[in-house]
Amino acid sequence: MKTVGRNALMNSILITSGLIQISFAVFQGWLIAAMYGGTIKRFGPIVNAKRVLQCHIDNILMSLLQFAIAAVHPAIPEGAGWLIIIGSWVNAQLFLVHATSEKGYVQNRVVSLITLASFSTLTIGYPWLLYAWLTR
Repeated sequence: MKTVGRNALMNSILITSGLIQISFAVFQGWLIAAMYGGTIKRFGPIVNAKRVLQCHIDNILMSLLQFAIAAVHPAIPEGAGWLIIIGSWVNAQLFLVHATSEKGYVQNRVVSLITLASFSTLTIGYPWLLYAWLTR
């Protein structure tokens, strides 16, 4: 019985995270429209519209993946759920970091380490979900 309650909580957290992330993507849509429409060339430090668009799309895709996991997985391990949430958010927002460069890429040791850590969270989280699915 405890597992069902814990799984319901993780489902709720994943859905909430997904809803916040897709809402963020909707707001980014306005920025993309303004940048591509020529209304503005920059928004604060953000100067690369292509990278903002990539962030927008990645936020949408990552939110949909969180919804899908919450909808279909009967026993989400709590640790795997948090790895998916963290990786989903950090991976997408890395495009915004790169949007601060005209070239579309920021070469920085900290950014590289964050990228590695973020990719690692998903590389661990998704196989963990797969394992939990196959052994349920």
